[in-house]
Parts: sequence; C-alpha cells; structure tokens
Amino acid sequence: MRRVVPLLAALALLAGCSQSTDGSANPGGATPTTTTAADGPTSTKPTATSEERAKRPKTINIGDVDPCTLLTGPQRSEFGLDRPPQQGGAPDKESCTMSREDRKYFVALVTDSTAGIDDYAKSKGKVTKLEVGGFPALLVESTTDLGVTCSVPVDVSDGQVVDVRASSVGETDMPALCQIVQPVAAAVVTTLNE
Repeated sequence: MRRVVPLLAALALLAGCSQSTDGSANPGGATPTTTTAADGPTSTKPTATSEERAKRPKTINIGDVDPCTLLTGPQRSEFGLDRPPQQGGAPDKESCTMSREDRKYFVALVTDSTAGIDDYAKSKGKVTKLEVGGFPALLVESTTDLGVTCSVPVDVSDGQVVDVRASSVGETDMPALCQIVQPVAAAVVTTLNE
C-alpha cells in the first residue's frame, strides 16, 4: 500500500507534458473540440495565454499557497478522495496528492510559479482550451507506460498555474478521468477565490 503512493506520484509527474492545440470547452458542458497546431519554440519566460494578455476575473498569486489546502474536506469527500492528502510528488514545485482507498484514481494538485499556461500547451498529448471559473485553462490528456492522466492547468496569474491532475494506473479510463478532473478544478478555483 505504501508503495502505491510513490508510484502514483511518479505517474502524476509524467503527465505534465503535451502539445499545443486550439478548441473550446465548458467544464461539465459540451464535448471539447480541438485542433492540433504545430509545436512552437520553447519559451524560457513564463507567459499568459497566447500573445495577448490573459482575461481572468482577477489575478491570484499562488507563491505561498499550500496545494493541500486547495480542496476542503467536504470537497475531497465529494470526489471520493478518502485518503489523507500527502505533500510532495512534483520536483521543484509545491504539490499535493489525494487518493482513494479503492485506488481507482488519484488527484494531484500542483502550484507552479515557474511556467505560464502557454508552457503547458506545448506538452505532449491532446490539449483543449477551456475556462474554469472565468480563468483560462487547458484540458490535457496524456498517456504513459504507467497509466493515463487528464489534467486541467488553470492560468491564475502571469507565469503562475494551478495544475489539477486526475490519474489512474489502469482502473479508470481517460474519458472518466476527464469528467472527474473538471469539477475538481472548478472546486480548486472556488477555494482560491475565497
């Protein structure tokens, strides 16, 4: 049982890369549409979305935010995350992993003040643009040898992203993970706005 948590944390870390695409989606709404775009040069400076400034309801500085506080106890219960939150898992970033007793999936929350949303759009996998609580976001679907991850990086400030990831090592498929991660991301944004 104790060996599963490091494996799950490793899976969450491997899911962070994807390629750039365009599309639109609403969490809990219609099926996202995507169009694959060519990979661009790697940016060394965090950016907002695209070449124009991001349109967000407000700017949230996540520099001192503990990711384990981004889902309240009732919110974790709502998503079936019945194991205690565990700090760590992502190198050089503040992160927290929350899992289920039945191990069907787990959620990792990463507060990243080293990259902008455009950096997440260049990762490997299927990427769809969406909006979460008025904030620009992406839906990133990626597969590794260890399993599948569907993540929602949310652009909360220039060069700052909260990355919400739902991952599974085989118990839950990609469409189900993407249905899980979107309301979790919405709950995280609600908590950040309080």
